[in-house]
Amino acid sequence: MKTTRLIIIVFLVSVLLLMGCKSDESIINPLPENNLIANSSFEFNSSPSLAGWVTNTTDTEYIRFALDAPCGGGYYSVLLKNEWSFPGTISYAIAPPVGTHRYQLSAWGKAIRTGSFPSSGEMAILIRRATLDSLRKSFNFSDSTWTYASLFDTVTTVATDTLLIRLRGNYTQFSSGYVLFDLCKFLKLD
Repeated sequence: MKTTRLIIIVFLVSVLLLMGCKSDESIINPLPENNLIANSSFEFNSSPSLAGWVTNTTDTEYIRFALDAPCGGGYYSVLLKNEWSFPGTISYAIAPPVGTHRYQLSAWGKAIRTGSFPSSGEMAILIRRATLDSLRKSFNFSDSTWTYASLFDTVTTVATDTLLIRLRGNYTQFSSGYVLFDLCKFLKLD
């Protein structure tokens, strides 16, 4: 009888461990002075929020929220549409310190396929000089499960430069669906 109970308890504990972090809705952010993105989890007080982010449209077909997040990501993530000519895009502008500094961009991403073509989305670091945006580094998310990615870059900036963090749906002709992003962090490492 005790062996049966022990087996049942071990089985139940194993099932709970395998279920993942769906019940853990706490948001994990690094120390505020490290993360240069104030709203990295796309929510505030358990409500979805794009505070601090600039969007390329107000059309909710292209940019909206999903009640889905990776472990430690709270309740919501931002959902961006894939489209050849006009993918859902959000960006975050940062006034960097002058000089040469090392940065890390990281995020969790998840592709949602809705048609016969694959789905994906991009996170990128850009530098804006005058009115020209230049791509520094990028990563393309295409997995259908939450995937973590991180980019490192060393950037030399002057007083008039702006660093841009861009998240967007895929913009190729042969793409459909959406991409989710959460816990997008941009850290100054030095």
